[in-house]
Amino acid sequence: MRILVWATTLQADILALALSLDQRDDIELMVVAEGLSAYLRQPIAAVRPMRAAMHERDEDATRHAVERFRADIVVCDNHFPAFAAAPRVCSLWHGLGWKARPGADIRTYCRAVERLTGIDPTKPNPRFLAQCYAEPDRLWRTEQWGLAPENCRTIGMAFSDLLKSPPYGKEDLASYYELDIGARKNVLVNVTWHYGRFVPGTWKPGLLAAPFDSDIQFFDALFSRAHDHGANVLLCMHDRKRYEARYLTAIRALARRFGRVAIRHKDEFPDNLTDLLVADAMVSNLSSFVTFMYVLGKPTVHICPPPNARVRFTRFHRSRLRARGADDQPPWMNDPSDNGGLSAFDDDGALTALDRALAEPDCCRERAHAWVGRHVWRPDGHTCERLQQALRALGEVA
Repeated sequence: MRILVWATTLQADILALALSLDQRDDIELMVVAEGLSAYLRQPIAAVRPMRAAMHERDEDATRHAVERFRADIVVCDNHFPAFAAAPRVCSLWHGLGWKARPGADIRTYCRAVERLTGIDPTKPNPRFLAQCYAEPDRLWRTEQWGLAPENCRTIGMAFSDLLKSPPYGKEDLASYYELDIGARKNVLVNVTWHYGRFVPGTWKPGLLAAPFDSDIQFFDALFSRAHDHGANVLLCMHDRKRYEARYLTAIRALARRFGRVAIRHKDEFPDNLTDLLVADAMVSNLSSFVTFMYVLGKPTVHICPPPNARVRFTRFHRSRLRARGADDQPPWMNDPSDNGGLSAFDDDGALTALDRALAEPDCCRERAHAWVGRHVWRPDGHTCERLQQALRALGEVA
């Protein structure tokens, strides 16, 4: 069986699946992704080198290579090939978080599945498989997205396999970081760009176009508090291109002033498994990335919108962040209060929560375990095996 992995970035679930497929002799694998040159410089590529052919997604020769490969199945995360890459599709999600995808994205998703398989995924489609993390996730895809229940399979979180049995430890990663990660605690600050800014003020309408002083003030306070604890800060941000130049300039200046802050853009440091393993605590504005910390049982701080706050998300258009219009979907797939850590609704609350997270390393362990129990099916180290079995069955469909 020939499987094509078509990834936005080789991270998380789709990375875990690709690595597991690459070890099988009965599967011929091809990997297409963005940012392969950066990926190949990462620790994961050194300790788990792939045998499969790998192609940069936007290179001109990639389509020809894919068409010659003649895949039986294409596995995608949140983007699909624009051509007939394979007659069967397995869809993995980009992560299990809180923000719901807008209705326009769902319609685009359904059209892409129908274009590749010939069948609308809102109808039973034997050539389409949608991976689901657990029953709440499966119900969301069927009831809110309208995917046919026959197409949705509860399999779990493939990345949990790597989290439970990582290919390296913290002690192996010291040379990879510019900071002394072994001698100090490490605070992982993970930023989703979907709200335009980071701090709670972004939940208010009309602030998307406002100056970003509130963000810089918050990071200043956060870096200072981490410094008081003698901790490093790993500031993990999305691709560099998704931010305004003046925003990045201000953050870099702030990082230089504190001296123990490493800025890690997704397109430059795609191996975020390393960040999860070296981190002692995480602060996030509801990025799905924070849910991986739950599997590790580490403390997390969630910057949440005030109850009943109006939520405005953003889109990235012509190198600028712009507010999305009104949507026909609810804003949240999972309620922000349903998380596996500490919730904060303002700057002071976030700093107080960080104090606790660094002082009490087990303060979120039970809550994180309970969240995983509700939202992730059987994180037993064998999720990739179950996904491989599902792919085998999908590949047998005519």
